[in-house]
Amino acid sequence: MIGVRPAMALVGMLALVLLPFALMRPALAQERLSDKDLEQRIKNMNSDVKTFRSMFNSAIGKTSIRKTTQEKDAKTLVQNFENQSKALYDKFKKTKKTDPYLQNCLDSSTQIDKVFQSTQFDTGTVAQWQKIKGQLKDIAVAFHVPGY
Repeated sequence: MIGVRPAMALVGMLALVLLPFALMRPALAQERLSDKDLEQRIKNMNSDVKTFRSMFNSAIGKTSIRKTTQEKDAKTLVQNFENQSKALYDKFKKTKKTDPYLQNCLDSSTQIDKVFQSTQFDTGTVAQWQKIKGQLKDIAVAFHVPGY
């Protein structure tokens, strides 16, 4: 028969071993977003992209590439990104799937990043772009897109 002290020591050791698993479980549950939450995030990003496009078009006219083909190409790129964002939202809303629309948005965002790296923009436009990139990254992580 086990004495009271060894039994209490056994319970204490068991608690120490199991405690990390008990604490980990809620964190794992929070990582997974519901379809409703994902739809809202995609909708919010889509709305922010519309605002960004307007800001971008105004800001690019004040940069070193104004009145060049680079300006026209950059505006077209952002217009395409807005269209892709809307297509992503529409597709997810109907089917709860993102293929290939999420990847299209990610590819365009990489190209838009290159425009920001080569051209000086005002802080408001940069901040709006950073916000969208963060939203896009969250969505990519939720769908287990490699590299995010």
